[in-house]
Amino acid sequence: MEIRNLKKGKYFTAIDSCKITELYGIPTFNLKEVSLAYAILPKGRKTNEHLHKFLEIYVIIKGTGIMHIDREKQKVAEGDSILIPKNSNHYIENTGNKNLEFYCVCVPSFTEKGTVMKK
Repeated sequence: MEIRNLKKGKYFTAIDSCKITELYGIPTFNLKEVSLAYAILPKGRKTNEHLHKFLEIYVIIKGTGIMHIDREKQKVAEGDSILIPKNSNHYIENTGNKNLEFYCVCVPSFTEKGTVMKK
């Protein structure tokens, strides 16, 4: 049995100020079928626009924001889950007055090779 705790996670800060810890995936368990990460986006910030060659799902745990997928955008809040189809340009912005916290599920597992950052 493998149990991971968010408070004990190894967080890193991405270039867009988003703090991320990967709970399950290739680096942690050599798990290639699915990965699970937790992200904390500070108020007033947005993630960099990017796309993946795999499906991704965000599950909003705390805060509010606007999710952008290709040419669509929609408000999101606690309890919302967002399906991000593979090869879709996307980013999320924190529009609230506190951190925006969310889980990121990737199928198959997240890889940098399968990620394309937009300029």
